Amino acid sequence: MMNSLLPPNATRLERALEAGGARIVDLHAPTDIDDPMSCPVEVLPWLAWGLSVDSWDADWSDEDKRAAVAGSIDLHRRKGTRMSVETVLARFDQLAGLVEWHEAAPRRAPHTFEVIVPMVTNGVARGGRRASAAFADAIIREVARVKPLREHMRLVQKIEVAGAIGLQGVIRAFSYTRTDAEMTIDSSPSWAGFLQTEDGEPIEDGSTGTFLDTMP
Repeated sequence: MMNSLLPPNATRLERALEAGGARIVDLHAPTDIDDPMSCPVEVLPWLAWGLSVDSWDADWSDEDKRAAVAGSIDLHRRKGTRMSVETVLARFDQLAGLVEWHEAAPRRAPHTFEVIVPMVTNGVARGGRRASAAFADAIIREVARVKPLREHMRLVQKIEVAGAIGLQGVIRAFSYTRTDAEMTIDSSPSWAGFLQTEDGEPIEDGSTGTFLDTMP
């Protein structure tokens, strides 16, 4: 019989609660579920929730899931900084770049920045995963989670065209490389005069279907 700490006049309910609580010591308490590197894969989503992981995708590899959980605390410490945005971009594409307004030539509007994603794979093929709308939407969504609130982002999917001329002797061209490119004229209206969301999207009047402008 176990040693009881209850007084002699304890009720039957109190003694039953004591007996039930004493069985807790016999339960197995895993000590590795709070470690993202050793936590069972099926428990990782719960550990991610407990550590406030902002972004989670069930299709990620186990390594990516563990890395997201392991880096959550550090990411929250750096949230709202350039480094936090660059960390997110590196997870999507190592070629993605960040240009802030004061780094552009000419300078852009203050508190804006561009995320530049090259539309080139292996230096040759255009399009592919980087050209998909889902890829662009995912970048916008994840960057919006960590960027400074006052900053406005613009996503640029960029195609670079390069040509070269080789010279033989003094001025005679003996070879050249020509790269074909397609130019598309942007015929969309300027949104500068319309009210916009944080992501730069125009705000639509739900009753009339028109966009709200800033003019009185």
